[in-house]
Amino acid sequence: YRLTYHTSFTFIHLASPAQGLLLPIPGETSFTFHADHSHRAGRRLVDALSSKSIGKYSAAFVPIEQFRRHEVRAFLDWVHEQAVAQGGTNSGRTANKARENLRAIMAWAWEQDIINSLPRFPKPRHQRDVAGRHYLMKAEINALYFATHNMKRPRSWNFPYSVGRYWRSALVIFFNYGVDTGTVWKSATFHEPILWRHISWGPESPNRQMKERCRWGWIFYRRVKTGKAFYRPMNRTVHTHIQSIMPQNPCLDDPVFAGGGSRPNLRFGQLCDLAGIIPKTDVETGEAKPWVLKDLRKTCATYYDEHVPESSIEILGHAVAGVTYRHYADRAPLAYKAIMTIPQPSAFASLAKGFDGECPCCRRRFADAS
Repeated sequence: YRLTYHTSFTFIHLASPAQGLLLPIPGETSFTFHADHSHRAGRRLVDALSSKSIGKYSAAFVPIEQFRRHEVRAFLDWVHEQAVAQGGTNSGRTANKARENLRAIMAWAWEQDIINSLPRFPKPRHQRDVAGRHYLMKAEINALYFATHNMKRPRSWNFPYSVGRYWRSALVIFFNYGVDTGTVWKSATFHEPILWRHISWGPESPNRQMKERCRWGWIFYRRVKTGKAFYRPMNRTVHTHIQSIMPQNPCLDDPVFAGGGSRPNLRFGQLCDLAGIIPKTDVETGEAKPWVLKDLRKTCATYYDEHVPESSIEILGHAVAGVTYRHYADRAPLAYKAIMTIPQPSAFASLAKGFDGECPCCRRRFADAS
């Protein structure tokens, strides 16, 4: 088949074993690839070419059969030098990305019997592995979830459950809906937190314009920044955690969540310390910064887009829409499908499985400080 790849730079031109491998040369070009091989191999080649880290490397024509470690090292050294010259704060990571792309191309050539053996690649350069990561991994969310058992009881605490139980439910809400901090805890006068009258346990949505039915019930909340109202279905994880903090006779005007205090981000920082989560690294300055509750909103967007592409636009209430998102005249089914099917962190299942307050591996009871 014929595959054409357009770009503002000439990256790699590979047409046949006879023509060899041409390293990037500046200029506008069209990458055309002819081959009698599987779509999988061609897709891997295009994926390898998708990174622009190769840049405008100017080199002489090198037959692919003669591409050895010396040429690889010279090219990767040039990538690293260019990253340093342009003021990059993680030039080692840039060079390593170019190394991975080039290695994928050479691996494809070896699979197609264009070369007899892969050239030796130099070792990866030192890099900051967490550069610019603005979301929490699921392992870190699990650590936060179990660390809530060690949260200290606040002064004048008069709620029916421990502060850790409220925080566990709040983590589930943050992960599944990406709500604002003021939607969970009222720490300012203009915040509108979720109240018990905003929880509907019936299968029909309170918004009669929605046709979907949910066996676990519905939740209503409003964004702090825009005031936009949302009617969202509750999946099993959300339903179980909301029920776990529900008093016997809840007042409809009482907030659902407690334990945030006047400065929820301060308590979240303490929770991160209890969980042993290291601070995030700023990609521009390299400085360590503490995690804040807004990062849970970014975490929600990351995992929803990984699960259902562009679903976070509707779930988080963003105004910018992509190509896939514009194909939906009614966006509610897209959000409904994503919320009901998103894979949950493993720690969230402990309550539904009857292991709340127990270690998931040895079933020992947590020493809850509350």
